Amino acid sequence: MKKAALSSYRWVVLFTYMLVAVVSQILWLNFAPITRPIMTSIFGVTESDVGLLSMVWPLLFIPVSIPAGIIIDKKGFKFGVSIGALMMAVFAVLRIFSGENFTLLLIFQSCAALGQPFVFNAISKLVTVWFPFEERALATGIGVMGQYIGMIVAMMLTPFLVPAPDIALLTNMLMIYAAISLTGAVLFIALAKEKPKLSKDETSKEEAKASISLRDIKGFFGKKDFIIFEALFFIGVGLFTALLTWLETILNARGLTVTDAGLIGGVIIIGGIFGSLVIPGLSDRTARRKPFIIIDLAVAAAMLYLLAETSSFPILAAAGFILGFFLMSALPIGLEMSAEIVGSAVAGSASSFLWLFSQAGSVIFILFMDAVKSATESLYPSNPYYLSVMSIFIFDVIALMLCLLLRETAKSTKG
Repeated sequence: MKKAALSSYRWVVLFTYMLVAVVSQILWLNFAPITRPIMTSIFGVTESDVGLLSMVWPLLFIPVSIPAGIIIDKKGFKFGVSIGALMMAVFAVLRIFSGENFTLLLIFQSCAALGQPFVFNAISKLVTVWFPFEERALATGIGVMGQYIGMIVAMMLTPFLVPAPDIALLTNMLMIYAAISLTGAVLFIALAKEKPKLSKDETSKEEAKASISLRDIKGFFGKKDFIIFEALFFIGVGLFTALLTWLETILNARGLTVTDAGLIGGVIIIGGIFGSLVIPGLSDRTARRKPFIIIDLAVAAAMLYLLAETSSFPILAAAGFILGFFLMSALPIGLEMSAEIVGSAVAGSASSFLWLFSQAGSVIFILFMDAVKSATESLYPSNPYYLSVMSIFIFDVIALMLCLLLRETAKSTKG
């Protein structure tokens, strides 16, 4: 990237993107920590019904992801993120008026979910446009970190805002999150810029690069490394989402309290926040990608094994932090590496396919872990999810072996 483009304003653009990413996770998970007895009591529905409020996000992500990626590559990341931010903000406001009508709440929640693919798929495009090579993995990590911060806010702030099954408390929570959503959308639209100021020649070149076709997008499916990344995102994001989904149930069955389980879940995400700053930064500094992804998955496999075997709170907490630090930091490096594989012109479309596979993996692994538990819980009555966790440990090892087939991209891209 030219020196003229290296304006400090790139951090403003990234920060406003982070705010929208935070919003996407808050709206996705805000009902999860108050499922029972609060949501079930207020609306008179089952836990499975309440679960739909969260499950609908990955389900709708799958059909919307690819169109969102194409729009981002055609129109620019600001256009795409603005669509997503506005959709989430508008329907976050409308959720306030659903009252005690669960069906109406589910409709508004589903409409808000349609905005998430426009946000997630834009980070690679934003980074390749605004950041020089030596900052791209770190910038991607910071952008993705917004997702993790949103998860923490949703899981920790929501029970504080709605401590009892009271529709007035729930409405107040919806109002607070709607205000946050509107603030994020307004700040991004007002402050984010599509690209740095370039010379006339550079502007023409960038515009030419942005003019893509479906043939261009099909081209990266002939790239072995990109196909491997689709499998890695399916496995990595899928098993992580499934683990967090079932974590409370897994640990409760071993005698840990709900509070202990919540703390361990929080520690995993906090580890991911730190990891998303440290590991991508090291990747940029050394101009290497592949070794860090291999290390991430190798350490994650060891921690998953510990999570399957032990019931000790201190060991589980330590293993959870290390798991989050390494496994969650692989995501931004993977996104940057995939952009280096396919090129900046189709970075948004490439991200859309990777996120599509990750959301499909999330749904499938959630169902898979529950199915394994149901089939094998009689074998391990004191640890009914033992084989479920061991199964995702095995899948992590498979992902690790797939990583060995990747070629290094950073040095060739920099050169």
